[in-house]
Amino acid sequence: MTVQVGAVAGPDGVPVILLVPTWSGAQGQGDQHIAPLLGLGTLLDNTLDAVRYGTSLSVFDQYIVKGQRIITETCSRPALDGASVDLLVEAMAKAVSAGCAIFSHEFRGAASRVPVEATAFGLRRNHVMIEILASFPDRPGGLEERRHQRWVRDARRAFDGIALPGGYPNLLASGETDRAAESLGPNADRRVRVKQFYDPENVFCSAIPLPLGRRAIAAE
Repeated sequence: MTVQVGAVAGPDGVPVILLVPTWSGAQGQGDQHIAPLLGLGTLLDNTLDAVRYGTSLSVFDQYIVKGQRIITETCSRPALDGASVDLLVEAMAKAVSAGCAIFSHEFRGAASRVPVEATAFGLRRNHVMIEILASFPDRPGGLEERRHQRWVRDARRAFDGIALPGGYPNLLASGETDRAAESLGPNADRRVRVKQFYDPENVFCSAIPLPLGRRAIAAE
């Protein structure tokens, strides 16, 4: 079982904790693992249900609203421990709108047993990725964008002293080449060499930034 933890705005605007457990074992055996979660804090709502895996992937689709701008920052911690929770609570207390939220994503089990050198992904150890996001209706460069951008940036930087190196590569900004290299760890130099050899003109690119000489590129 894995549990995604979210700090989101409740109906009255006050931050609440959202738990999204996922049981991937034999059918009917997950109830005993999920039951302890129902006794945590004051239960405001319970929509637990058994659904197909494909259905579970669309559970947040209703919150992806056309026309909304979304700003995202990420960092990782070895675990969602007390220090992490304190920073999460402090960030949500300073949220500038109901569109501010923080989610955790567990990375463990089979994914952490893959050898580091087998793929480009560099953090092959148990950890929790922390996703900080802000959603709002606004035109680019407007006041609301600046307010939300500042909140997302400050919330992530609060973790700098305790976070693992880098951030989740697919969610890094185009200019964050240093953090991307840190995220890829020992695989960063290999990816740059492959890029230089096969695609020096950067014909093929992705969302993951990597340094190549003096110019930042996105390496496929």
